[in-house]
Amino acid sequence: MSVSLWQRRSRMGAQRRRRERRLIAGLTGLLLLLPGSNALAHALLHESSVGEAAVVHFHFPDGDKPFFEAYRVMAPDDTRPFQSGRINAVGEVSFRPDRPGPWRVVVATEDGHGAEVRIEVGPEGAVTAGGAGAGLSQPARLTAGIGYLLGVFGLIALWRGRRGRHRPT
Repeated sequence: MSVSLWQRRSRMGAQRRRRERRLIAGLTGLLLLLPGSNALAHALLHESSVGEAAVVHFHFPDGDKPFFEAYRVMAPDDTRPFQSGRINAVGEVSFRPDRPGPWRVVVATEDGHGAEVRIEVGPEGAVTAGGAGAGLSQPARLTAGIGYLLGVFGLIALWRGRRGRHRPT
């Protein structure tokens, strides 16, 4: 019994697709095994202390401080910085607000990362912190990364599937 050229190509294509799927599954598995600590090192976290003055402590997830990085304190409804300078040796920015409203502390590191902290000052001068953190938590970032990978591989699979549908009749 002789096998036609089309049947041989079809079998070879199926084997090739199986190998590609195994390769993609293996690479995805390797990516999931890689530690996520390098990705978290780029986050700039903060904690706020309240009182007569506002003190904001900045740090990276691994505990390092953004020593002497530039910051700006923006007053409510003002386009010019109320205060600017560099984060001190213990990773803090402190200032005494002179009016009520929403204040912002903006830090930008030299490598392009940064944080913006919102601090609310009440009518009597009471300072309330805007909370701690910076964006998404570690599990949320991991979930987003997995979603991006699945989306990319899904698009590749769709593209490959469309390409294989054009068969001669």
